[in-house]
Amino acid sequence: MKLIAFEPLDSLFFREAKPFNAGEGGFLDSQFPPPAQTLSGAIRSAIGESNVDWDWNDKETVAALLGTADDPEPLAFAGPYLLKDGQRLYPVPLNLLCRAKEDNKEDKKKEKKMSADWVRLAPSGCEFTTDMGDWKLPTPEKQPEVGNTPEGAKPVEEGWLYAADMQKVLEGGLPEGFFPADRIFVREARVGIGRNNQKSVVKEGQLYFTRHLRLKEGITLGMGVSGATKLPNGGMMRLGGEGRLACIVGGEMPSRSRLSSPTVAGNPQGLILTLLTHGDFGGKVEPDWSSDHPGLELVTACIGKPVREGGW
Repeated sequence: MKLIAFEPLDSLFFREAKPFNAGEGGFLDSQFPPPAQTLSGAIRSAIGESNVDWDWNDKETVAALLGTADDPEPLAFAGPYLLKDGQRLYPVPLNLLCRAKEDNKEDKKKEKKMSADWVRLAPSGCEFTTDMGDWKLPTPEKQPEVGNTPEGAKPVEEGWLYAADMQKVLEGGLPEGFFPADRIFVREARVGIGRNNQKSVVKEGQLYFTRHLRLKEGITLGMGVSGATKLPNGGMMRLGGEGRLACIVGGEMPSRSRLSSPTVAGNPQGLILTLLTHGDFGGKVEPDWSSDHPGLELVTACIGKPVREGGW
């Protein structure tokens, strides 16, 4: 599997799935990281444009080479990945609570990871009745290096770890630090208005507001792709809403892109499933593993806010 990375030359806009018609708010924020469909669609377009000898009127042949929006076969994708200076970053798992420490100005200037006090969450000893059933809700877990829960600790909704720190988490430990959102990108508010070019006037009632993202230096977006007869190697393309330019960079998958399986000692009582991208379980609260892994039972879960994907 090869890596296709995008280095933006401008701000990026990955619109959230909210109505954007007149009288329905007029403001759209950006999702980050972008949905997998957005980057895989951009890669499919780049593959098509790099094969100039294709007959684009032959839709069956093109579909056989690029797949469709619902079924990408023969292509296969992995990701999306967030990369910092070529190293893959992983989202901070939601079973970690964090109280971030104030770093010095030099660390902020160099975009170093932020140090933090951590504590893990573990299933409680008793069940609680919720609107989704009876569950053992997650509670803070005492650890020798942490002790009681740090005051003000909370889940990190926009934070990323290096592979080495993520490996520590999978093995039951705690990371040294993390990259918060403000060390990955900057949010930029934008204002736009509809225009009547024939009359050189603005259109009444068509004022709108969006929020773009400008990635920090060294931050790129990428996906793994396989099954293509020819991959793009360089060049530029439009990425995301409003068609902002980005450079295409091909190469090998980032080093340590696959973490090692944690070593299990003693008599394990269960397993922890960590999602690296948003999960879609077909309207259910847990995966349907009855056929492949019968006997598994969901004990507790640490979940974030619901995410709706859609738009351009």
